[in-house]
Amino acid sequence: EAKFKMVLLPISKVALAAKDQADIDFEVFFTHILMHELMHGLGPHNIVAGERPTTVRQELKETYSTIEEAKADVSGLFALQFLVDHGKLDKKFEETMYTTYLASMFRSIRFGLNEAHGRGVAIQLNYFLDHGGVTVAPDGTFGVAPARIKQNVIDLTRDIMTMEATGAYVDAKQMIEKMGVVRPPVQRVLDRLVG
Repeated sequence: EAKFKMVLLPISKVALAAKDQADIDFEVFFTHILMHELMHGLGPHNIVAGERPTTVRQELKETYSTIEEAKADVSGLFALQFLVDHGKLDKKFEETMYTTYLASMFRSIRFGLNEAHGRGVAIQLNYFLDHGGVTVAPDGTFGVAPARIKQNVIDLTRDIMTMEATGAYVDAKQMIEKMGVVRPPVQRVLDRLVG
């Protein structure tokens, strides 16, 4: 809760439009962290590649940690939406979870891309930007396009789970090289967070 109050709320005031700042919710923040950890257990672990038994970790090599962290985050959002859709979580989660997660992505990426969590978050943020789930306003603040981000979460979860299931090392490497970067609009927010 201290991390939420002392770090996430101030970040939201810089990264998000004023109208979206009220949607930052501690319960959603906490529950997504829980889902992230649970989702590490979801998906393939032991796989078959080229007719030989292996593991996702062995096949993805040095890309594994970044891809796995991105998977846990995005499939955590998928799980939250699933639980809302099936009446297991309050409908109010749907109104706040994507915006809360957007602010949280800036929290994770602000330390740079030298570790798996930061790179994994950059992949997600760039995917959402490229596919319309997250937008950048003329004033440089970020926002969520609710209908689009739901589909983005489904699509990226599928893409990453498939990558892991097939042990697609080359695809993982290309995804990290292309998407695991800080683009200028994101860097401008990060610069304002330091100042």
